[in-house]
Amino acid sequence: MPLYEYSCDECGRTFEELRPSSEADATIDCPSCESRRTSRKLSSFASGASSSGSPKGGSGCGTRFT
Repeated sequence: MPLYEYSCDECGRTFEELRPSSEADATIDCPSCESRRTSRKLSSFASGASSSGSPKGGSGCGTRFT
């Protein structure tokens, strides 16, 4: 089940919730003030890849060691 990030328009709190993807955009109550004026945020995450696209500490696909 994916973890989604939401923000509350009433109190400004940001919170996370595990929900089925089919309910990602459904209304959810703020756990702080119980307002239903919340919206899903676009979450970002660290992938561990360098700017060149290969994983940090790794050699990347197709690299051979001889």
